[in-house]
Amino acid sequence: MKKQLFILLAILSAPTFAAQNTVNTKALQACTIIENNLERLLCYDNVIAGKSLSKSQISEVATPEPVIKHQQSASMPIQVKEVTKKVATQEAAVPDNFGLEHEDIIKEKEKHPQLQAVVTKVIKAPHGELIITLNNNQQWRQVGTKKFYLKENENVTISRGIFSAFLLKKAGQNRTITVKRTK
Repeated sequence: MKKQLFILLAILSAPTFAAQNTVNTKALQACTIIENNLERLLCYDNVIAGKSLSKSQISEVATPEPVIKHQQSASMPIQVKEVTKKVATQEAAVPDNFGLEHEDIIKEKEKHPQLQAVVTKVIKAPHGELIITLNNNQQWRQVGTKKFYLKENENVTISRGIFSAFLLKKAGQNRTITVKRTK
C-alpha cells in the first residue's frame, strides 16, 4: 500500500517539477546570451535564487547591446564594482619576470650543490635495493628496484631531483637512480 501511495504521489508531482524546470531552463537560456561576465553571473544567481526574469528582461537580453569590458553602470551593486576593479588591476599588474620563470628554476637548482663522493660499501637489500655507504660516512638507500650496477671505489654524484627526490649517478654515465638518505 505504501509503495502504491508513493508511486501515485510521484506521478502527480511530476508535472509540477517539469513546469518549474522549464521556467528555470528558459531563464537560464536567457542568461547565456549576456556577454558581460559579471552581469551573466548575476543573472544566473537571480535565477537560482528563485527570482525569475520578467518577459521584458528576457527581451532585453535577447537583443544585447555591445558591452565594453569592465563597464560599470550605476545599477551594478557596489560589490560587483569592487570585483570589477580588482580584476582590472590584476590584469594590468604583470610581473617583471613574466615568461622567464624557467630561469628562476635554474637559479634555484644552482643554489643546491651536488654531493660528489666515493663509494666505500655497497649492500643489496632483501628486495634488490642498493644500500650505499659513501666516504663521508653517509648512507643512502635506493628507492625502487631499478637495476643499477655499482662497485666500491666508484665516484658518484648525488643531486636534487623533482619533488624533493635525490638522484645518484656514476661518474661518466647519464643513468640515475632515486635514493634517500638513511644515515
